[in-house]
Parts: sequence; C-alpha cells; structure tokens
Amino acid sequence: MKNTLNKSIAFVLIAVSLIATSCTNLSPEKTFEIAALNSNLLSRFGSKDINYKLESEPQIYDESQKKMIPSSYYDYFKFDIANLETQLKKIQEIEEDDDNKELLQASKDLFSYAIAKQKEGYLPIAKMKDEKASSEQIEKAIAEFDASTQKDIDAKFTKLMNVAQAYVDKHNINAKIGI
Repeated sequence: MKNTLNKSIAFVLIAVSLIATSCTNLSPEKTFEIAALNSNLLSRFGSKDINYKLESEPQIYDESQKKMIPSSYYDYFKFDIANLETQLKKIQEIEEDDDNKELLQASKDLFSYAIAKQKEGYLPIAKMKDEKASSEQIEKAIAEFDASTQKDIDAKFTKLMNVAQAYVDKHNINAKIGI
C-alpha cells in the first residue's frame, strides 16, 4: 500500500513537472508568433500611428462595462502603450535558450524601445491634442518625434525581421517575413 502510494505521488509529481515544463517551453511556431508576429503592432510607429490615432475618436476599454468608451487622447494613447507592455511581458515570459535567444532579445529590444519612446513622445503629443494646441504645433512635435526615433526603430525592426527569417528557415515555419 505504501509503495503504491509512493508510486502515485511520484507519478503526480512527474505529471505536474511535465505540464509545468511544457507551459514554459513553447513550440518554435508559438515562440515566433509571440516574439515576431506581434511586432506588427509597431508597423506604423511614429507619424503614421500618431496621425491615425489623432484622426480617430479616442476610446479605451472599460473593463466594468466590457466595451470601448470615449476617452481623452492621452488615455487612448496610454491604453495602446499598456497593450504593448502586455505584449512585451509575454515575450519576457518565454524561457530563453540557445535556439530562441537572438529572436527574443531582438524582440525585447524593439518593444522596449518603442514603449519608452511612445511614453516620451506620443503622450505629450496626445496631451497637446487634448489641450487644443494648434495643428502646426502638433505637426511640429510629430516631425521632431520622427526625426529623433525613425532611424533607430527602423534598425531594430529590420534586425528583428532578419533574425525572425533565420528562425523561420531553421524551424521550417510557414511564414513570410517582410523587411
């Protein structure tokens, strides 16, 4: 009886261990999806993204009402940045190994940079819009933002796409990378 109980406990521990390991060791396809495909959220970074958002009605998701509700531009931009932070957290939760290290580092670098720059640049522009600054002032701020970030974001995005292409090729993942 005691021997059977010990075997049962050992079996349960092994099963729990395998389940826990399988949750942290994602397939190459899932790793690619989280680390590279989600970078599409940053494909309009800079003036394209800012202008698109400023032309839209500002909204955020209200958890209590389970729907989008009107907001300030500042809160709308913060909401989008929070979504990027959630994506970065998902990337950071992937266990790094020799196989995925370069992909994960390139992805973390891109997302970290984009989030920091959006906090520094997007939020002040959103505040300007909320405070009814002139379109000339807003356009100038957007142009200055692009001038200070576009070269770096393009380099980080290109690096991620190059690393992602190598990862896709290595793992025979059916994906087309646009650089």
